[in-house]
Amino acid sequence: MDNEFKDFSDRINLAITRAGGAKNLADKMGMSTSVLRSWRSGNSDPSRSSLVKMAQATNLSVSWLASGEGNPAPSEPSSTLLELDILEEIITKAQLLFQAKSVGLRPEAEARIIRLVYELYLRQGKQMDEASLNNLIELASFR
Repeated sequence: MDNEFKDFSDRINLAITRAGGAKNLADKMGMSTSVLRSWRSGNSDPSRSSLVKMAQATNLSVSWLASGEGNPAPSEPSSTLLELDILEEIITKAQLLFQAKSVGLRPEAEARIIRLVYELYLRQGKQMDEASLNNLIELASFR
């Protein structure tokens, strides 16, 4: 695998493939696809924090993305399990708020709100505060 991904552009292409396309990867990283194109063409290099975001979005090792050396799989436990814990916490908080505010949404609408909150968490790298979550649920309860 080392020779196949010798060039940084090859490693970026793998990351893009793993993310389901350049737009998906850019969205997960909170940036534009033009930045990814610039990295892939060698016109610019990603920052350390961008490499970390790319690694998290694709479940690839930061050091492998940066250097092409070693194992492409992260050596630490996958953040996916941690993210599932966060998702579970978001679902619980949202459902408790739905009940406390007597919000009667269809299951699809509840799921959409939970998905939005989770996507915001993934993009920002931190959970939504209680006040913002309350506001989002209040907005969603208007019909």
